[in-house]
This record gives sequence, structure tokens and C-alpha cells, in this order.
Amino acid sequence: MSFLTGLSKKLVNNLGLKIISLLAGLLIWIVVVGIDNPLRTQVFIGIPVSVENASFMEREGKAFEVDDSSKTVSISVRAERAILNRLSKDNFTASIDLEDYADGRVPITVKATRYSDKITSITPRTTYARVTVEDLGEKQFGIEAEITGEVPDGYSVGTVVVNNNIVNVAGPESVVNSIDRAVIKVSVQGMTRDIRTESKIEFYDASGDAVDTGDLELSRTDSSVSVAIWANKNVPVSYGYTGIPADGFAATGNIIASVENIDITGAASDLSGVDYIDVPGTAIDITGAESNVNAKIDIKRYLPGGVSIASASSEKAISDVAIEIQPLTEINVEVPVSNITIENIPEGMTAYVTGSGENVVTSVKGLATTLAGINPAMITGKVDLHEVALAHGLTEWTEGVYDATVNFTYPEGIYGGTVQSPVKVVLHKGDAVPPDTTEE
Repeated sequence: MSFLTGLSKKLVNNLGLKIISLLAGLLIWIVVVGIDNPLRTQVFIGIPVSVENASFMEREGKAFEVDDSSKTVSISVRAERAILNRLSKDNFTASIDLEDYADGRVPITVKATRYSDKITSITPRTTYARVTVEDLGEKQFGIEAEITGEVPDGYSVGTVVVNNNIVNVAGPESVVNSIDRAVIKVSVQGMTRDIRTESKIEFYDASGDAVDTGDLELSRTDSSVSVAIWANKNVPVSYGYTGIPADGFAATGNIIASVENIDITGAASDLSGVDYIDVPGTAIDITGAESNVNAKIDIKRYLPGGVSIASASSEKAISDVAIEIQPLTEINVEVPVSNITIENIPEGMTAYVTGSGENVVTSVKGLATTLAGINPAMITGKVDLHEVALAHGLTEWTEGVYDATVNFTYPEGIYGGTVQSPVKVVLHKGDAVPPDTTEE
């Protein structure tokens, strides 16, 4: 007991001094620790900024885009050195809540996922993220097929069919409105058979520049395309014309065309029955012409159904055509009297033509080349006694000799001239031909 009593007295004696000593020791320890592990500030950069409540904008019918400069943030972190040494940027999250959007800005919130209770402070270098907000837009586009490459000689690209050829686009109105075309590209390089392929849809503005669709919602991103590859066929082109040239002129029949043959293409069943392309006479009118008639003919207008001009001959679609027109030449010919017949002879009477000798002189017109080979025996004529009666004012026929005009019929390309000798028609009763009554 005496020992314990003594110890107790020693502990109690100078208690205040001992407390001060304890506090001093603690302070010294804190100072020593502080010197060895001081508070410091460290910067962490490139922390991604996530977006919360994006659906809030969608419900409001708005689209948003975080500015590139606000997609990451740098922060200053204050903590003890030992803690900072254990931290990296991956131990922090940064976010913006779109419900806090105001005037193009949203506050950035940064949190620590490690040692949050040992960190004195976290301060973003940028406290607000810049966010662009605009109305949502939506449009529908027809998907076009764009053919690239070349098929081998003798082949052409036929029908092109885009399956599921509609795409709906939704997103920021400015981006949606910038789209001009939706395109699928298909290469036919070296192909000789039909193609069916799946291709990605690409979007272009009116200037032909690609549109970034990263912020858009697409009803489809690709579609299938069918491309027919057709064999070509070379066929002649036939040209016609209509109308009559000016008086004293004629068409020689010579047609000069820049395109006489052309490559066409189509399905085998459509090509099999096409042996030539017929440009009808209605395409070129030579009415009243006194010189060559020139025309530009679009051959595509006269292709049969299912047939088109092969791509290799596309430059031949328009043909320059000239119909040759030349003046007529006039010459005299002697037509045998035996080539002239008489019509409407009165009942009970006989009629025959007489004149100066065996022939009747008349003039004919035609192209020089045609007249060079004319044979007068090819010209025939008729005398109509009804016309003779009218010319002479007759109401009743009597025997006698009457002046008459012959209506000649000419071979193709030959026309009546300005000179025509009249003939005489001898009319008498009965069937027998009387002695020669030709007037000298």
C-alpha cells in the first residue's frame, strides 16, 4: 500500500506541468508530421465531362452539343502529399446536369472516387461547360445509288435498284437541314454479272461535302443495292423525213448523218428483237426547202422500250442529220402514142389518139442523176373524154377530131414539166378504125 500511495502522489504532484509536456509533445509530433507530409495542391488534367439528364433536352424537343473545349476539365486538388501521390485523374469524375442549363452554360461538378474524406478541396479550373442547344429537326431522304468504276468494254450498267430506299434523319436542326442527298456508292469495276451488295449510307450537303452524322439518329445506316450488268449490241440507225421541197426542188434521197451505228444495251429479252433504230419521217420536215435541211436528232427518243444507249456511246445520243435538196432539171421527152389510153368513150363509138408521128412530146423535171437514166416508155398517159367535153362545151358527141390534154403518170422522182404538146382524139361511130384521118 505504501508503494501505491507513493506512486499516486508522484502522479498527482505537478499534474499541470505534465499536461503541458504532453501537449508540447503532441505539437512537436504534429509539426514533425507536417514537415514530413505537408498539404499540397496538385493539378489533374483531361478529366472527361459526362452528361446527366440528357433526356431532359429530348423531352423539351431540343438537341444539345457540348463544346469541344468543355468535354474535358482540369482540376486543382489540395490534400496531403501522401494522398496526392496515390491519386490520378482516373480517381475523379466530372459531370454536368442539363437541367441546370442557362444561357449556354452548365456548371461542372467534380467528385473524387478515392480518398474523398482526406481531400481538403477540389477546384475545377473551368467552372462551367459551354453547351449549344437548338431545336430538334427531322427529315426523310430518298437514298440514291452512285455508281463508281467502269464495266469492261461491251457491257453497260443497267437498272439500279436500292432496296429500302428511304432513310429518316433526326437530330440538331442545323445539321439535318444541311443534308442535301443520301447516297449509297456501288463499285462496278470490271463486273460482267449482276451485283447485289450491302453498302453504308453517306450524307452530303449541297456543295458535295460529307455531313458528319455522329450527332444524328438514323432510321437505317445501310441498305442493299441491286445493279444489273447488261451486254451491249451495235445496230444501225435509219432516218426518215417528210414533206415536199419548194417548187423546182427535190430531195435526192441522200441522208448524211453523224451517227450511222450505235451501241445499245438492255436485258437480253429486250435486245433480241432490235436490229436497227428507226427515226421516223415525222422527225425531219423538208416542206418548202430550197437547200439541204439540217436537224439534230436525239436518238434516245426513238429507242424501243427496255432499251437504252450504252454508256460508251452516250456521246452519240445526238446525231447531226442533213437531208440533201437539189434543184430540178427540165428536159423534153417523146412518149409513145401507144402509152396513152382514152377513158369515158361514148357508147357505140370508137376513139384513138393521133398526132405527129408515133410519139407525143412533153417535158419532165427531175434531178439530173434521175433524168440521165429516164426511159420515155416508162411514162404513161390518159385522156379523159369527160374533160374534153367540158373543154369544148359539148353536150353530145359527134364524129370528128378533138384537141385533148394528156394526164401523164411519171416514174418516182420524175415530175411534169412546163412544155406539153396537145394530142388529137379521133372519134367515130362503130368499132372499126377508119382510114388515117390525121391532119397534116
